[in-house]
Amino acid sequence: MHWIQALTARMRWLIRRERLEREMDAELRFHLDRQTAENIANGHTLDGARASARKSLGSVAHTKDACRDSVGLRLMDELHQDVRYAYRQLRESPGFALAAMMALALGIAANAAIFTIVDAVLLRSMPVEHPEQIVWLDTTDARGRVLGVSRPDFEDWRRATRTLSSMALVWQGPLDVSGDDRLPDRYVSGYVSPAGFSMLGAPPALGRGLRDDDDRPGAPLVAVLSHSLWKSRYASDPAIVGRTVHLNTRVTTIVGVMPEGFPFPLSADAWMSISSLPPAFLQRGRQARFYSAYGRLAEGVMVEQGRTELSTIAAQLGRQYPDSNKDMSATVTPLVDHLIGRDTRTIVWALMGAVAFVLLIACANVANLLLARAAHRSREIAVRVSLGATRGRVVRQLLLENLLLASVSGLIGFAIAVVAVRWCDANMQDIGRPSWMAFTIDARVVAFLVLVCGMTALLFGLAPALYISKTKVSDVLKEGGRSASGWPRARRWTTALVVAELALTLVLLSGAGFMMRSFLNLYRMDIGMDTSHLLTMRVLVPAIKYPKFEDLIGFIRRLDERLSGIRDVEAVATTTALAGVDQRQLSIEGRVVPDRERLPTVLMFSVGPRYFDALGVHVIRGRALGDRDGDPGHEVIVINQRLADLYFPGQDPIGQRVRLSDDTLSTAQSPWTTVVGIAPTVRYPMGQLTTEPHPVVYIPHVQNRTHRYGSWILVRSHADWAPVVEQLRREVSAMDSDLPVADIRTLDDVLADQRWAPRVFGTMFAIFAGIALVLAAVGLYGVTAYGVAQRTGEIGVRVALGATPRDIVWLIGRRAAGQLLIGLALGLCGALFVGRLLKTMLVQTEPTDPVTLTAIATILVLVAAVASFWPASRAMRLDPAAALRNE
Repeated sequence: MHWIQALTARMRWLIRRERLEREMDAELRFHLDRQTAENIANGHTLDGARASARKSLGSVAHTKDACRDSVGLRLMDELHQDVRYAYRQLRESPGFALAAMMALALGIAANAAIFTIVDAVLLRSMPVEHPEQIVWLDTTDARGRVLGVSRPDFEDWRRATRTLSSMALVWQGPLDVSGDDRLPDRYVSGYVSPAGFSMLGAPPALGRGLRDDDDRPGAPLVAVLSHSLWKSRYASDPAIVGRTVHLNTRVTTIVGVMPEGFPFPLSADAWMSISSLPPAFLQRGRQARFYSAYGRLAEGVMVEQGRTELSTIAAQLGRQYPDSNKDMSATVTPLVDHLIGRDTRTIVWALMGAVAFVLLIACANVANLLLARAAHRSREIAVRVSLGATRGRVVRQLLLENLLLASVSGLIGFAIAVVAVRWCDANMQDIGRPSWMAFTIDARVVAFLVLVCGMTALLFGLAPALYISKTKVSDVLKEGGRSASGWPRARRWTTALVVAELALTLVLLSGAGFMMRSFLNLYRMDIGMDTSHLLTMRVLVPAIKYPKFEDLIGFIRRLDERLSGIRDVEAVATTTALAGVDQRQLSIEGRVVPDRERLPTVLMFSVGPRYFDALGVHVIRGRALGDRDGDPGHEVIVINQRLADLYFPGQDPIGQRVRLSDDTLSTAQSPWTTVVGIAPTVRYPMGQLTTEPHPVVYIPHVQNRTHRYGSWILVRSHADWAPVVEQLRREVSAMDSDLPVADIRTLDDVLADQRWAPRVFGTMFAIFAGIALVLAAVGLYGVTAYGVAQRTGEIGVRVALGATPRDIVWLIGRRAAGQLLIGLALGLCGALFVGRLLKTMLVQTEPTDPVTLTAIATILVLVAAVASFWPASRAMRLDPAAALRNE
């Protein structure tokens, strides 16, 4: 109610000033009309009478303007005095100012840094025309699996749709650049319909983009480079336009360079027309759903309308082509939602909530400091009030001090935020984020920082300002400046603030505990193999040079044999296990499944004959794959122990026959294959956040008719990697000089990148929780120490009457214990909510994990006990005579 009274007094003063000005205006008009009438009576014309009246009343107008100027000058002078006084107050209390500034700076810095990420990920739109109209297109089967788009389906969609003004087909793949004066190197290519460029409305920085003529059969091969590739490989040479290079061994003309940060839906280093893909890709039927697609909604069309129309078109195609399109549905998703994903949104908003809690804890801490400082300023405020200062003036003075404190803290926080944003940017470089998603502190972040500083000053300063301004002059002057009478009222404020600090700290600690426990579970998770001394690399086998499947398999076999003879190499194997996940439906001979859609799904990888040697594992039963396995009539597989336990319980899988099929690729019956071995269970994908490992089938390369035109190479060696890599490069170049070896990394580095999300976000939560814990401990210590100081006389009397140290500890500690219990109760409720919020990010950790919650509560209790013990120990050593003498 006090702030309402202060606001009411301010409104009354403004109303009085406005009424005074209206009265002055009315009086001026009255004198002007009267003087004009007198001039007319004396024989002046109307115009002359008015001019003479205005001239004679100039002093009155001047008096009015002077009055207005004096009001403004007085307000400016008072404001200037208040700012100078606020500065002196902070300068005279350096300890208080430093403690408050550091607490606020940490909270403000955390909010500014995380808001920069929120701005980049969730708020900042793509730099294209009307980004809200760009949608992503997918196909969904009857099992709910999200698939890509086939080229025939895409053409039918484009012809039939009315809700989409344009559509583009996209495919992303590796790109080998050679044929110039530089060494061959591996990049990422994007094959796209020419409409994809014009749809985004981004003109090229040099040359031209892709045109419809580039997509016709037989057209010369052309490419558009990204700004990063143009800068890194060609040193930003403008003469690159019109030059020919070898892209995937084919002569291609560079026709343009896109601007920096071009927001292509799939990150790529160069773009070519979709018709530039090898014929083996273009000639695949409706079940080859490995393309991606996006489109632009027509003017005035909503996403739901486009989704309904494409679903209707997909249903018609299902009736027209039942073998390939039965039960297939089309999905339409806003492009930004597709790129970001639900989990990313959840974790980013969770981080924003965490830093908001940190700021609230910092504000509560500073508010407690101000309340403790109020006892020392009560006499000052009483003297000012006795000299005529209004309560509104006192509140304004105190809020100006708080605003100055928050402003300086904001500057310090801004510097810390810059460092934090750079750290986040460095740790999120290689996570596949879109090119337009840059973590930079822009005008919106600065505006948010200013708003946070203002709101912070109000949050931590309003309650202490209202409390201090309510000081009773008679009580303060009568007690000589000791505001003991106000201590019970201040204690209610401090108790509420400390309880809030403890509850918010427990929530943050719980979130950090869940994330860190999940992260440790992920790292301790048994992958099923020794990842040390294992190197990975990739070789793309271009379809234009190896057009037939037999050519591809022949090259991979020769590569396997040649690399295995390198000195200092213990084992080398080729595999598709790192290139992606191929899912197949498993049929077991002799078992009848009435509904084909209920067939179990397993992961399938094609591997070379020495794959398990490279992994460093041995087949448990049976044998591994051999050099000649997989030929027609000799189709064999090796399964992992997980598959054997799931689908052959109590049976011997060796010799059993199974069939691997994929209804999304072909309706033809796959051949029966024989199980020849059982391998240990190795988790795939190796860095995926899964609770249970997947059932896996290993097949020879020759049985993988959907083999991607490339292969990963696994190399196990205890030698130094540099000479080994050089030998591998030479051997691959000797087989084909146009093939670069790319993505050379240790398997441990690959796994670390796949685990970046729990590592980075878990670290952030831990940092924020640590800051919150320190602030809460300091706040509890400050309040307890202040309570001891206020009750010095009482403690002295109790000791003089025979109170033991245990009695004094209980007297001081029971209040802290009560605050802690209430804070724990409220914090545990918030912790359960946070656990459910982070559930999708947790690995082998339940959102109600009692071990984590108990550990976090124990840490908070111990920290609170230590923070409360120091003031209590001082109270135990209090000399009653000295305490009573001071009173």
